[in-house]
Amino acid sequence: MVSFSVVIPTRNRTAFLRQAIASVLAQTHGAMEIIVVDDGAGAAQALKDTSPLLRVFDNRERGPVPARNLGVAQAQGDVIAFLDDDDWWTDRDYLSLASQAFENGAALCFGDGIMAFEDGRQQASFAFDADAKSLERDNTILISAVTYRRSLHDSLGPFDESLPFYWDWDWYLRVARAGSSLVHLARPVVAIRVHARNMSGDALERQRRENLDRFSAKHGLPPLILKNHLNLVTDLPPDRR
Repeated sequence: MVSFSVVIPTRNRTAFLRQAIASVLAQTHGAMEIIVVDDGAGAAQALKDTSPLLRVFDNRERGPVPARNLGVAQAQGDVIAFLDDDDWWTDRDYLSLASQAFENGAALCFGDGIMAFEDGRQQASFAFDADAKSLERDNTILISAVTYRRSLHDSLGPFDESLPFYWDWDWYLRVARAGSSLVHLARPVVAIRVHARNMSGDALERQRRENLDRFSAKHGLPPLILKNHLNLVTDLPPDRR
């Protein structure tokens, strides 16, 4: 049976984190561990007795990408799964479905999601395919709906900590360009919480632009349009949302 290491980076959001952990513990696939990496004031330590499957590590406020690299370094499972602390898995069979894909040769799997707006707006579906070519234009993969073989890091190295906004996109493109098999689980598996604290403001715009230009230069791409996952959904015609 494929074993999973579920890595949840967190920073001072205990209430959200509890819901994220509960959604992992509800999975029907039993072979897993949960690794919480605390990048904040240590509040996650209070949850370490939630389950014997749970381990908590301190990232000492080094940032979200180093937190993920630390989680991967501590992982013991065959496959890495990520879940942001403010998101939650909605499909109890998610890891079981991913396990089947890995048993059939997948290197990386990604599912669809639902954008859950806390301001009362109607939920929107996030459902896109992805391959090496499409990933040169847009990041259409949700990190909280991604699983991949831990052994990919042996050949591709860690996440790029110089790309704090686009490290995930960088990883997907590196995996795809290496010729690894990407498998789309075409069903919603995660709810992405859209709230005030994860919406970009003007102060971050310049940093995101610089980071995107660095990403483009690294991969030999032309200048890319600055957008996020929410833009991908809201730019769709109403009948496709």
